[in-house]
Amino acid sequence: MVNDTLNSEENRDHGRTPEVYENHPKGPKIIGPLTDGIKLIGRVLICCSLWIVGQMLAEDENANMPRSLQNGWYQSFETGALHQFETDMDSAGGFGVSRFLARASIGYRKDFLNSTSLSFGYAHTSYQFNASTGPWAPEPWGGVHTMSLSAPIRRSLGSDWMLLAIPSIRTISEDNADLGQSMVGGIITGISYQVRPGLSIGPGFGVLTQLEDSVNVFPIVLVDWAMSEKFKLQTGRGFGASQGPGLVLTYALSDSWNLMIGGRMERFRLRLNSNGRVPNGVGQDRKASVSVGAQYAMGKLGFITLYTGINLSGELELNDAVGNEIVATDYDSTPFVGLNASIRF
Repeated sequence: MVNDTLNSEENRDHGRTPEVYENHPKGPKIIGPLTDGIKLIGRVLICCSLWIVGQMLAEDENANMPRSLQNGWYQSFETGALHQFETDMDSAGGFGVSRFLARASIGYRKDFLNSTSLSFGYAHTSYQFNASTGPWAPEPWGGVHTMSLSAPIRRSLGSDWMLLAIPSIRTISEDNADLGQSMVGGIITGISYQVRPGLSIGPGFGVLTQLEDSVNVFPIVLVDWAMSEKFKLQTGRGFGASQGPGLVLTYALSDSWNLMIGGRMERFRLRLNSNGRVPNGVGQDRKASVSVGAQYAMGKLGFITLYTGINLSGELELNDAVGNEIVATDYDSTPFVGLNASIRF
């Protein structure tokens, strides 16, 4: 849930923002997911590149101010894909994950510290379980649909203070699950203080509901630190189609290229359908990860980001319809690759 609330185009552009039954064989099983992941990422890269290049050709060459800094109304679109390679579960079997997302936003920017936007996103996450015996057979869930609506707001509080508020609602559901039982929502808010030019920091907190679980209340820290002309440290959601809050260090290699390294936490709970092994139950995936990426600025219009990393400390959990745990298992560290493209006009 936290991921989409920390991802507005406006916030990202200006940097003010701030988831044993038997031994399972290893080795050849990675080839299938690897091929599928490469094909998926390749298709998204081709489509996004053609679209962005076409938009750039239509761009007014006499525009002096970059789109990301212009005041007034703006629209943005983002798409991305991520593939997590198959990993082994401690209990038995293994699984892999593929994710695709698309997000559209519209907003109004009065000036650097005052803006309001509305963002709608959709993501499809496909879990491919490979367990013939044990507690995870048959597969507990498959395709997961996420729809989100958020309204990031930034307001200046004097010359040095800024308020951030991001209310949001979301549904997270397996194929054919009840959307009415899949809805969660909440708000993330905080204030930041400009200590000096190039350094803003401040406290905040989030209040988010969870499927068949207690309300999640957590602290956050908003950091935007230009450490030098080349290095910048920021809090945010991480890269592309990844999920969860994190910390990202960016190095400006040139006017067009950025190199990034980051870490994040990810946790999401999904509503299961009524036809599976646990009717109307709740699944959970929780992990920590580190990532490295390269970002290319397509002129004034948009960005393409390619990234890779490894998921650490992963855990899957299966609960009944009222949230009682049925089974949980840790899973091995596993690599992932991803691609993201964004356009603003």
